[in-house]
Amino acid sequence: MKTRINRLASTAGICRLAVSILAGALGLGAGDTNCGAAESTGGSPAIEEPMPGLKLIPAGSFEMGDHHGFVDPRHGGDETPIHRVWVDSFRMGINVVTTGEFCEFLNSALGSVRIQVRDGGVYGSDGRDLLCETRVMSPHSRIGWDGKAFSVLDNKGSHPIVCIRWAGAAAYCNWLSVKTGKPACYDTATWECDFNKSGFRLPTEAEWEYAGRGGLQEPYRNFPWGDEADSTRANWPESGNPFRAGPEPWTTPVGFFNGQLHRKADFGWPGSQESFQTSNGANGYGLYDMAGNVWQFINDWYGRDYYAYSPTNNPPGPASGSLMPDGKPYRGMRGGNWYNGENGHSRVSNRNPSYFRGPQDPNHPYYHLGFRVVLPVEAEKRPVNKPTAVQRVPGREGGSGGGRTAPRNGTGERGGDRRPRSEARPSGGATPAGTIHKQNGSFVLSSPEIKKDGVLPVEFTGDGASATLPLAWAGAPAETKSYAVILHHEAPDQTKWYWILYDIPATVQSLPKNVKGVGKLGNNSVNRNPGYAPPHSKGPGPKTYIYTVYALSAAPEVNVPASDVNREVLLAAMSGKILSSAELSVVYTRTGGDSGPEDRPNRGPKPDRAGGRE
Repeated sequence: MKTRINRLASTAGICRLAVSILAGALGLGAGDTNCGAAESTGGSPAIEEPMPGLKLIPAGSFEMGDHHGFVDPRHGGDETPIHRVWVDSFRMGINVVTTGEFCEFLNSALGSVRIQVRDGGVYGSDGRDLLCETRVMSPHSRIGWDGKAFSVLDNKGSHPIVCIRWAGAAAYCNWLSVKTGKPACYDTATWECDFNKSGFRLPTEAEWEYAGRGGLQEPYRNFPWGDEADSTRANWPESGNPFRAGPEPWTTPVGFFNGQLHRKADFGWPGSQESFQTSNGANGYGLYDMAGNVWQFINDWYGRDYYAYSPTNNPPGPASGSLMPDGKPYRGMRGGNWYNGENGHSRVSNRNPSYFRGPQDPNHPYYHLGFRVVLPVEAEKRPVNKPTAVQRVPGREGGSGGGRTAPRNGTGERGGDRRPRSEARPSGGATPAGTIHKQNGSFVLSSPEIKKDGVLPVEFTGDGASATLPLAWAGAPAETKSYAVILHHEAPDQTKWYWILYDIPATVQSLPKNVKGVGKLGNNSVNRNPGYAPPHSKGPGPKTYIYTVYALSAAPEVNVPASDVNREVLLAAMSGKILSSAELSVVYTRTGGDSGPEDRPNRGPKPDRAGGRE
């Protein structure tokens, strides 16, 4: 192993960043395997650190959350309220864990009978938790399995590990702790983390955002390096880098965006470019790929309401997670990805449950999700820290990814045919109706026609009378000067909207069925004409529709004809004016097999449009 690492460092010249992790953080005493890095990686010089491959993140406080007024209808208010958080010092991986590093772990664990392979999936020794997929299970995996050993495929040893699950990331952390003489943090029977052990673990959500900001405060920035959406700094859908060709996944080597001019002769990328000039994507702490390349698992369960009751000091995340549309809880992920979304969803404050990965959710490939490790400093000397008991925030129960929670045991990640061990099975397939509040207070949206099952009556669809749903809201901020309502649906290949109503007076607290004479109408995605279009989506099967009411500090300034006021235009006009928002999610199942007039053939996912939500 040492011979191979030295040979790579001397002949490649530009892979020192990834090699420092492999040689330092993993140790050099292990026997050789066939999983060594097989190509050049970044262009950064060796970085002298007390622990190779890690950066010391100083203790400090920051205001956690979205400082740029971003509101995504599918998230609601999960990035607010902004709240001050203190985190103690820790070390964080300069890079995400690579395929070569994870392969080293797999072969070591195989030799000590801590894992088993079944149908190409790697499971824990008890066979219950899927840790990762090999090429036998997923065509996107870079891990090979020949029945005796694991290997790196496609010369991707220096690329991020993909096609893993949260339990696999946690198991890797335990292995790395033992390998380097540190205490293991995770109980593999329950996957609970001991935050008072100074071993390797996944970062908490607070640690990740604090480190991701790189010390940039006053003002707080949108990306790890600043406010510029610079596609030469990160592997985003807009990047156009030479690894965005050939078979997916289109990852880049770790540390690739380091400000240097790279050449095809050194990397052997699949693109036609002979060279590619990068900008330095490292943040103020010297961390790479904190935006783009792959999403990164965090330790926390995704709790939609957690910011409303998060503790101030070293918040460990909620004790259980919000249930997603499939009725299961999921761990959080941060940092954005190569695959989809504007800027790869890489805003530094962006929260995302690992359920939302692409158009095939919850079965979308895990080919854009990896992780990086942290090592807390003197965790044993800290006050005892346990996950925060879930609190019910008034007005936020249920909803799309809302306040319902599941038991904390189990990984919550879909693997094989197994459900998490202690997860409660949902009683039905529909997403229940619910509400979301944002910032201070409790802003609630409801309808007298929607019952607890969340089913939209046929009267309010294109299969019935095409009536508008009566709505009522309460708890808006006192400063509200105007309201707006949007009804939308996230289809596999696009976002559809059916109703845009804005300039609703602040005195209005409800809308009757078939409302007329209130506010101004925008267009709809069915016929692009001003007015309401009833849900009439392709069937059969349940579809989720989301009503969102926005409380605004001022009426939006819209300077285009009503026929041009689409959802994006209105959201842009409301930017910076949204005081709060509330959602009502409903489900409708068509009994026929025909398609609604707005439906278009699904031509498959497009990396820069469909899939994982912001």
